[in-house]
This record gives sequence, C-alpha cells and structure tokens, in this order.
Amino acid sequence: MFLLIWGQMLTLADGQTPVAGSARGSTSLRAGIYKIDITPPLSVPLGGYSTRKGPATGVLDPLNTVAVVFDDGQTRVAIVSLDVIQVKYQEGQRIYHAIEALTGIKSDHVILNASHTHGSPWLDTDSCYSREVAAKVAGAVYAALGDLQPVTLGYGMGEVGFNVNRRALGKNGKVTGDLDSGGVTDHRVKTLRIDRVGDSTIPLGVLFNLACHANVFRGENTEITADFPGEAKSFIERNFGPGTTALFLQGCAGDIRANLPETVHQYRNGDESDMMWCGWSAGSEVVKTSVWLGIREQVSLRQEDNNLRAVFRVLKVSARERGGEVLWPREHIVNGKAHLPVKMISIGQICFVALPGEPVVEYGLKIESRLQALGFSHVIVLGYSDGDAGYIPTAEMYKEGGYEVTESSLLPSCEEEIMSGIMDMAQELLAQER
Repeated sequence: MFLLIWGQMLTLADGQTPVAGSARGSTSLRAGIYKIDITPPLSVPLGGYSTRKGPATGVLDPLNTVAVVFDDGQTRVAIVSLDVIQVKYQEGQRIYHAIEALTGIKSDHVILNASHTHGSPWLDTDSCYSREVAAKVAGAVYAALGDLQPVTLGYGMGEVGFNVNRRALGKNGKVTGDLDSGGVTDHRVKTLRIDRVGDSTIPLGVLFNLACHANVFRGENTEITADFPGEAKSFIERNFGPGTTALFLQGCAGDIRANLPETVHQYRNGDESDMMWCGWSAGSEVVKTSVWLGIREQVSLRQEDNNLRAVFRVLKVSARERGGEVLWPREHIVNGKAHLPVKMISIGQICFVALPGEPVVEYGLKIESRLQALGFSHVIVLGYSDGDAGYIPTAEMYKEGGYEVTESSLLPSCEEEIMSGIMDMAQELLAQER
C-alpha cells in the first residue's frame, strides 16, 4: 500500500492495515510524538490584522505542527497542535482525510488545535500552503504512530501572571475596552508529562495548556512568528534536550490577552523582551511542573486507568444572520443555527474538550467544573479547534457588550445550548467505559 506525503512515497508493509480508531494487542498505554516545520513561504500574507497588507517580510521563528498519538491496545487517538491562527472546517476536513488515508485514524478520534498565533497566515489564503500543511500534519501523525512505545502520564499545574481579561466594565456596567486585572482569568498552566515506561528522567513529550491570545506581536509586526507559544516550546525543549518534544494547546482565550506593561497604551505591540517574558514564564512553569512530576514519589501516584475514549458531535447553536448572510466568513450558519463541531477525548480520568472558534475563558472554567463533578480528575478545555466559528460569548456578556459580543453571530441562548450539549457528550463518553 503506497501513500504520498509532501513529495515522498511511504510504504506500509504487505498485509499491514491502518487502524481506524482501534487496534488489537496489549492493553497498556503507548504513545508517540513528532514535530514537523510548517513555516509558510514569504509570499503568503499574515492573518489576524486587516491593517497588514502584502506578504510576510521575514521569519522571526518557525511555525510547527506537533502530533501525539495514544494507543491503549484497542483504541487510537491523536492530538495535534498547529502554529496557525485557526483551522477552518474545510481545511480541517482536508487534514482529517490525509490523516485517515495515511494512518487509518478517523476524524472523530483526532483533535486539531490552533495556537492562534497572529504571526501566521490563514490557511485558505494560499491553496498550495493549505495542501502542504495537510500533508505535513498527516506526516507528523504517521511518524508519531510509527514510534509508539509504552508510557505513563503525569499531570500537574503551574501558574503564570502575564495573561489578563480584556473586558473591563465601566460604571454603567458596559465594557470599556480596557484591560481588567481583576477580571475572570485562568492563570493556570496545565501540564501532561509523557514518560517512557521505566524511565522518568527525561520526558518523551510534554503537553501544556493555558489560555491567552497569541498576539504579543500585534499588527505592527509583519514577520512570521509562533508568538509566545513557540517561545515557550523552545524553552522547554532547550531545558530537557533533544529527547523531549513540547506540544502547546490553546485554551479558551476569547477574552484573554497578554498583559504587557503599559507604556503608551494597553494594547501596544510587544517587543522581544515581552516575548521572552511571556514565553519563558510559561515554559519555566512547565519545566518546573514536569520535573516535579518526574520524581519517583509522583511517578508512583500515576493513574493506572489509561483507557481511551472519544466522542464527537456538531452542536447546532442559535445564531443570527444579517440580510441572509453570515456576519463573518469564518462562521458556518444554516437556518439560524451555527454549527459548532465539539470533540472529547479521555485518557482514563484525563479529559480533553475541544471547542471551535474563540470561546471566552468562562467556558473553560464552567466546563471543567461540571466534568469534574462527573468524576474526571483532570479536565483540559481547548478553544481554537477546527471548525467555522468566531467568538463564543457567555449569556451574561450580551448585557455588557464589548468586542466579543459585537464580533459574534451567536445569540444569548448559545451558552445554555453549548453547555447542555457538552454534558450530553460527557455522559456518552462515560457510557463507553470498559
């Protein structure tokens, strides 16, 4: 069986059949992780700010995709991070088809998460680049699958201080547009350390999640950059060495950005020192947490239940259309309903929830609380996963106004509809328990 990927021919051994979400064999957890460069050519313009015109002018640092594949002997899942601003539905479908063709892992067992760096292009800006990214993502999953090895998982949390809520309220209860240091913010950095069985000295991989817009470099920047997530990943890999691969997962950052020290105004463009502060703050917390998780007392406490489960649904949420057209091209609305693809993947009592678009931080906190009440010890809620969606506000925000509301087509009932759908999915996930 021959499969073409980024100009090279890869061969599966005769008689070998790709596994479509399941496989026979040992029930022990295995994992593989792999990173591939997806830096675009300079001819592709950057996304995120409409004021920027023309192609990128240089490369500050590379963009990467990182894939981790988990296999419990019966089920396989993949979690993929991309240093891009967003993965829209059609682009996600192209990537899923490439992954399934190469590995047999179906789309409902794969999470695609964008870091939301504003130093990257929209994938649909250039069809050649979009196809290249799809092939490289599939290649990363294929390579990770080819390096499966028995692993154990350690979970812990650190904390950063650079992310801040951007929805300050005035005396009239309306959003002013200023940053709000006392507003709802999740400062936690959640870390999942992946160790080879019998060797917890240097991790095979480190997954980390926090919620913050990746736009330390704003519209004034015209060069390609992975922003602070790239700086954090580099920091982690420098500290552990070449045997460790870091994977960043963006959280619900719709109303959260970097709190750069104010000089001229609160929304100034960051510089290299700001990038180091944000990236190294996150990276050092991950390293500190990971090192703690590697000591023998912590290794001895790791969960023994590592069964994999996955659930996928498209939630249809009430939305408005203007003049028969959607408010923004990245939103998919049919007959007054926005289509939000949502995925859940659990590894034992660790649960990943992947939402599309830009959910505000309150969703991450509320979903985590409700799933923990159902028995999931560790919940990692992601925004910016694949799908045609923009900002996702909570019901309360419609009374307050602000950018996240005016830039969304969803109606105030969206919160109840989303939360209800997610709880139904969680029950379905629990029902799969073997």
